[in-house]
Amino acid sequence: MDELGHTGNTLETSFGERFIDDYLGPKMSSDPVTAIVELIANSWDAGARKVIIEWPNNSVEKFSITDDGHGMTEEQFSRRWTQLNYNRRNDQGVNAEIPEDNNIKNTRRAYGRNGKGRFSAFCFGKKSYFIETLRDGQYSCFQVKLSSGNQPFSYEKIASPILKKVKNAKHGTSVYVEELKHIGLTEERVRSEIGLRFLTDPDFIVELNGKKVEFNDIDSQKVTDLFFKFDDTEVLIKAIQTERSDKTSQQHGVAWHANNRLIGECNWHGLRKDNILDGRFAYAKQYTFIVDASVIADEIKADWSGFNDTSYVLDFYDIAKKTIVEHLNSLTSVKRKLTSDRLRENNRETLNKTGLIGVSRWNAFIEQVQVTCPKISESELEALASILANLEASTFQYSLIHRLNECSTNDLDSLNMLLNDWNVSSAKAVLDEIKARLTLIQSIREKVHKPNTLEVQELQPLFKKGLWIFGPEFESIEFSSNEGMTKVIKKLCKVDEQGSKNRPDFVVLPDSSVGLYGRYEYDDDGFENGIKKVVIVELKKPSIPLGEEEKGQCWKYAKELFDKGAILPDAKVTCYLLGEIIQPQESGTDTKKDGQVQIVPLIFDTVLKRAESRLLNLHKHVKKAPFLDQSEIQSFLNENTVQLNLQSTLGI
Repeated sequence: MDELGHTGNTLETSFGERFIDDYLGPKMSSDPVTAIVELIANSWDAGARKVIIEWPNNSVEKFSITDDGHGMTEEQFSRRWTQLNYNRRNDQGVNAEIPEDNNIKNTRRAYGRNGKGRFSAFCFGKKSYFIETLRDGQYSCFQVKLSSGNQPFSYEKIASPILKKVKNAKHGTSVYVEELKHIGLTEERVRSEIGLRFLTDPDFIVELNGKKVEFNDIDSQKVTDLFFKFDDTEVLIKAIQTERSDKTSQQHGVAWHANNRLIGECNWHGLRKDNILDGRFAYAKQYTFIVDASVIADEIKADWSGFNDTSYVLDFYDIAKKTIVEHLNSLTSVKRKLTSDRLRENNRETLNKTGLIGVSRWNAFIEQVQVTCPKISESELEALASILANLEASTFQYSLIHRLNECSTNDLDSLNMLLNDWNVSSAKAVLDEIKARLTLIQSIREKVHKPNTLEVQELQPLFKKGLWIFGPEFESIEFSSNEGMTKVIKKLCKVDEQGSKNRPDFVVLPDSSVGLYGRYEYDDDGFENGIKKVVIVELKKPSIPLGEEEKGQCWKYAKELFDKGAILPDAKVTCYLLGEIIQPQESGTDTKKDGQVQIVPLIFDTVLKRAESRLLNLHKHVKKAPFLDQSEIQSFLNENTVQLNLQSTLGI
């Protein structure tokens, strides 16, 4: 290898002097609180019962942390300590290995994941630290040094020191430094920080400068005593708050104690298969609650892994959880109020439309969302506040929420994708038109084959709304019934006015009804010139087959409109002759006046199939849509046809 690090044609990786800071992060390598917590966590993972710490003060300038955990053989040290990003869980499992003679009954969940915590000793030593470890009669001591170039760290085995740190005769590990950095953290402060995190399990004892860390060492401002009554007994909960959130929620949560012993593990898991607090929430990595459960000590399982599943225990748990949750909510009440005030001001214009009850309901909802969904982001909360304000001000208010609640996850995903492509207004416009057309088809289907259906009162109004059925050229909204044309046909047919006065836009004949619809032509100035295109819809009674005579009648209508000047001379007229059956050889279209007039006989089933085809057979895909149920169809018919109880007034 040359001085540039070349080996033949291969370049090797090298490490700069700043590697340790980037690898560990700024806190672990320079913050003594984070560093000592990491080293104590290593002792916890080693199954230690007791941890002894030497901390620099006015009388001694030393740092060491020694435990009675399982220790390591030289081979284990080589594999575990020298491997960067060592995967502790793959190699040793998720739980701590506990030496039998430490007499710890509870299972411990290990902290370690990526093997970085051991290097936090560099926070206390200048460029190096020492580790001595004992296991299975093998004693080893190594000096770990910061390096650069091809190796970020170097490990040098050294002779056993005269004054060994490990006091347990069978197992243990000690990490210490000889050249101490200036730490700048007082003994009093470090006692408090350790107590905040490691006093939940009485089987884990931390001793600092010869004195056990106890509750009294914790800064009194960080501990709050909570009380609740259960079975005529006052129960104490100690609420402990660290100054800042830790990396994980481990050693935080609820610790159930009885007779100065931990029951189960300290975590946020509830006794009803619930969570007292979401472990991802910042407070979950900052708060610990120690509950004195002595009053239900008779319900503790024999191995102290938890409680018996009894109503007595669950009643105790419910009150304890309520007390804890209320305390946590009280801590965030000021922040929640400020957030609510800001969101209310942002939505003031909309909320002014809702009245006092609406504003009160909105306030309560926003407050509850902040309590029950602590992970909601600021942008999500702002969007939700705006939506809720709009719902309060809307006509139907929260019915949309009920609709969304009925949606499956796939439905919600589909709705989200729909809104990516459409805005609500355009989607509603399209869907309303589809709804109207599908409902119209279904309504016509309901009527055409019933012998007692009345053409003029029930069918003609439906076809009046459905000229689009006959083709795209009739889509224009400009087509409308024309009373002038209707009068011409009535005179031609000598229709009794009494018979059709309630429907002046239809011609009522003994065997049929006729509807006439026209579209005007306009000149360059926008004035009407006359009717340019006409649609005649004649509905024949079911007993009458469609044949040559019926076609001839349609031609008479068209001819009369031309003769009387009711339409323009060059107008196009299309006559649709609709009935139950068509006579043989009469199914084709007839044309008159050089093609200006077309006469098209169709049976109702064909008309409906054409309509469904024009809607791309959507009826088959949405036949379970709410607007196609029987009650909705009847409602549509009631709105668009003459009510049956009014038929007696029509004189037919």
